[in-house]
Amino acid sequence: MSAHEVRPCGGKGSGSGALYNSRLLKFCDNYAREKYSQLRLEPVYRIAGIRKYEIDDPGHWFTQDQCDKYYLALMELCGNPEFAREAGRHVIRSKEMWAVRQLILGMMSPAVFFNTIERNYSKVSRGVQATARLTSKESAEMICRPAPGTATQSYQCDVCVGILEAVGLLLTNAFAHVVHTECVHQGGDVCRFEVSWKAAPSVVWRRMRNRVFALGLPIALCLALALRPPTSLLVGAGLVLLLAGLSFVAHHKRENELLTIIQAQGSYAGDLFEDDNIRNRHALLIKSISQEAALADTRDGVAKGVITVMSKHLDYDRNGFFFYDDELLRLASQEGFTPSQVDHLRGPGEQGWKTEALLRVLENKENLVINGVKGFSEASLFGPDFPDSQLLESLLAVPVSMEGRISGLLIAANLPGKRALTQGDLSLLIGVAAQVGLSIDNVAKRRELAEGERRYRKQVQKGLEDERRRIAFDLHDHVAQDLGSLMITARMMQEKAAQKEAVPAKDLHAFVAVLKGSIDSVRDIAYDLQPPSLAQFGLVHTIQVYATDYSEKFGVAVDFRAAGVQEPLIEYDTKINFFRIVQESLTNIYKHASADTVALRLVYSYPNLILRIRDNGRGFVPHAVESGAVSGRQMGLRNMEERVRLMMGTFRIDSSPEKGCEIVVEVPLDRDVEKGSGDECSKNHP
Repeated sequence: MSAHEVRPCGGKGSGSGALYNSRLLKFCDNYAREKYSQLRLEPVYRIAGIRKYEIDDPGHWFTQDQCDKYYLALMELCGNPEFAREAGRHVIRSKEMWAVRQLILGMMSPAVFFNTIERNYSKVSRGVQATARLTSKESAEMICRPAPGTATQSYQCDVCVGILEAVGLLLTNAFAHVVHTECVHQGGDVCRFEVSWKAAPSVVWRRMRNRVFALGLPIALCLALALRPPTSLLVGAGLVLLLAGLSFVAHHKRENELLTIIQAQGSYAGDLFEDDNIRNRHALLIKSISQEAALADTRDGVAKGVITVMSKHLDYDRNGFFFYDDELLRLASQEGFTPSQVDHLRGPGEQGWKTEALLRVLENKENLVINGVKGFSEASLFGPDFPDSQLLESLLAVPVSMEGRISGLLIAANLPGKRALTQGDLSLLIGVAAQVGLSIDNVAKRRELAEGERRYRKQVQKGLEDERRRIAFDLHDHVAQDLGSLMITARMMQEKAAQKEAVPAKDLHAFVAVLKGSIDSVRDIAYDLQPPSLAQFGLVHTIQVYATDYSEKFGVAVDFRAAGVQEPLIEYDTKINFFRIVQESLTNIYKHASADTVALRLVYSYPNLILRIRDNGRGFVPHAVESGAVSGRQMGLRNMEERVRLMMGTFRIDSSPEKGCEIVVEVPLDRDVEKGSGDECSKNHP
């Protein structure tokens, strides 16, 4: 079979899937330009459906079909059936394959290289699975198996042969000998290559030295016994000199080999250094964008900061960021567009564009990459009415998304005369888009948090005012009226005493009754504000007393039970919060639920203190209460939820109309913290 003939080795999808790194075409491209300088390779690119910038981009990958058309068209243009093999030999000298060269040079010998080929082969090819094993000190066997669904071609075997030959050249100054013993294109199951190479000069001289030593030592011993001392000494000295000479030559050869490797490594260090610089610049760019976005408190501030940083650090002619809300695009920030273009983007254009290119990005969530397409302009992206439009050299459009929803569009473009945008630019822009999406989401969450905090503060303030009004009502309608009645009774008693009249016993009894009622009212108000038994007797006792009083006062049966509760484990703040939750719940039940029984359970189950409050009232829809206007019930529920949140616990409501309501509170307790709050509160609340 000739090298120009193409025959699939089976399987579908030869033209689909990115399988081969652009470096495998780049070294071939360079070899063709070097050896056949009169050739024009643009027709080859057109036949293969690829572009020069894609070959130059080390991050780009090509399909099997693209590689087939490229190699076959190039071999036909050169008129050399051995072109693929020769190009494979050129890989070692190719600048674009410095990573491969560095890898081989780092191995220090072909044997070590073949031991690691399976792990490193996938860096340049996904279409073939390669394995290798050593068969001797200077020989190895390599097996290439096409990946499932991949139809490799015969020219790829020739390229592989050339590369294997060049591996020997790099370290031994001579091409390795490669025999292709089995091939999938000739009916084999795999492609099998037997590789052998000459030992390096330093290895040859070391072996000579070792053999001389192994043979010469017993000979020298025998001669030393057979000959007289002067002669035996001369023989021994000659043997030592011979071994020293062989060792010197072997060491000198090894030094030269290492020097050659070091010099070769040094010539590639510049490329690696520049590559690292690019990655560092990109990392600093992402960091700068993150810092700018962190300082912004609005979405537009994020967009402006991103475009400012991109314009400062990148050399794109156009930078633009658009928000995508309700299927409408809105220009948020830009750099490089003309004033008339900006007016168009911020004017009627905000009604949305439905060009094919934008639909691909915004609806299909694709990354748009356009380079050197004749006739493509900014009007092709933004519609035919886009003013001052001109052809573009290249354009990238990347959707900005968060949690699967597109929130914006990031655009970078270069005008003719500038470089084409590569896969590296696309990867950078994707990273920027991800950071922008995260920053926009953070701004929205900060705003929601601030709004929630504002609403909560407003509700807390309202709750405080309601509490003040309740206390004022209790003082006015109970304590103040009772004291007023006492004052009138006291004056009457004073007048009778002045007239030396006896005070009737019933008046004294009424006086004492009113005084007792005033004292009870003051105690009730004080108990609601701060139950003194909480610090003295604990949470369980306080809830039990409150539940009993509640049942007697409102006629609602409260069944309170506690299990496993260890008072020393509970901080005083936790106790007061749990008591307030019980108090708020029972108040809501009396005001809104029309219930006649309440089940109240307080249980400790390591590591949580669990409170369950269940009533048989009319129930409600929790979501409707949360989304409705602020009411007494809503305020009470939010107060309870906020108390639980402050205790780092969970708050759950289970209710439905006519089926009652259950509130569940779970709060973790810390066993390792010394619980001294109760003692302190005992001192402060006798």
